[in-house]
Amino acid sequence: MVTVAAFASRKKAPALSGASRLLLVLFSVLVLFTVGLLLARGTSAAAPIPGSPLDAYDKQVPYDMGVHKIARLAALIAYVLMVATVVLGVLLRLRFLQHAVNRATFYGAHMTLALSAMIFGVVHGATFLYQPVWRIGGRELTVPFTGGVQRLPVGFGILGTELAIAVGCSVWLQRRLGYHRWLRTHQFAYVAFGLIWLHVFLVHPEPRHLNLVSVGIATGAGTVLLAFLIRAFPSRSRLRQRTYLGRPGAAE
Repeated sequence: MVTVAAFASRKKAPALSGASRLLLVLFSVLVLFTVGLLLARGTSAAAPIPGSPLDAYDKQVPYDMGVHKIARLAALIAYVLMVATVVLGVLLRLRFLQHAVNRATFYGAHMTLALSAMIFGVVHGATFLYQPVWRIGGRELTVPFTGGVQRLPVGFGILGTELAIAVGCSVWLQRRLGYHRWLRTHQFAYVAFGLIWLHVFLVHPEPRHLNLVSVGIATGAGTVLLAFLIRAFPSRSRLRQRTYLGRPGAAE
């Protein structure tokens, strides 16, 4: 009787409808957008964008446009790879489409995308060592919020990248931590993405204006947010599956 009562109580666990999830997505995007605008208000001045070619010209500092293009390209590639990594990780956790694709293939693709995203992110950061106007050295590139130019946006990017690297390296500690504890650590990847998104949104006005890049950045952020909500608020079918697997003798 106790088992039946526990099963019945678990079966009534709350689940969000599709409309509720959509409202949560829209509300979360609005909150992030508002926070970004409030933070960007202090950085948007009539003077040239700090660290831009015009800023370097005003300060009589050399500026390499080739390095600038490499940094921009590496940033865009890293962002796309991060979005793909998060989405594939959610599919891997939900065991979705695994009747058509082997789980090992999903896992290998997830790890490859994550490693590639971190590599391009590191390349993006390292390019600023060759732009004197940014006044970035080894310490400013590794310790968040210590740089002199755009300290807050750059600090968000460094902190998010380092957190993502730590989450990736936690794979080697999975056996020592235990699967469930490691999974909670692995979910800090969402925090890392949020920090990197703030960096992208604040460091340059381009993502805050209507253009192809801003649409792509907003689409990626919305996709990651939707993936997070799917993981945070499971559907009724997944709740029923968890309840069934939690019953005594269900795995026998």
